[in-house]
Amino acid sequence: MKPLPARDERLLLVAPLQRRGWRLLTLILANVIFISLWHIAVDSETKAMNTTAEHLARSLDALAAENMAQGRPLDAGWATGNPFVLLRGRQDNYCGELAQGQTPSRGCWYFLPQQARVLYRARFRGWRSGGEEGVQAWQLVRLPLQTMETAETGRLTAVELRAVDRIDQ
Repeated sequence: MKPLPARDERLLLVAPLQRRGWRLLTLILANVIFISLWHIAVDSETKAMNTTAEHLARSLDALAAENMAQGRPLDAGWATGNPFVLLRGRQDNYCGELAQGQTPSRGCWYFLPQQARVLYRARFRGWRSGGEEGVQAWQLVRLPLQTMETAETGRLTAVELRAVDRIDQ
């Protein structure tokens, strides 16, 4: 056998290393792209969740103002009622009322009737834990009228949606 020239020997050694280098670079870039897309998904879901909660709060305020303008007092059911039912508008990802001790599905809005809370479990956040990580909750809070004549009657003017830290189950 005739020995290969030095240049060809070098190419035989370098070519497999170059292929491995390109594969490693491709793997690193794929991971960077995946992580970036994951963070984009988490951020957009958080913004959508906050927008929905703000929309619910504004809609409850508007409904209360409409009832007050028409002279209809708000009953105690407003403080414990399901805002999705009160507003007669449901999100596509509204999954209904959640029973005590039931685990919420990812990416769903729920109403907890026992605690009068609205709940959302994130689809992308907290995916590694099977528990309550990634769950946000808002409490329905009664707001009384502030005028002297109605402060004695204890009627409500509105129900406010306030974020709460923990879900007591």
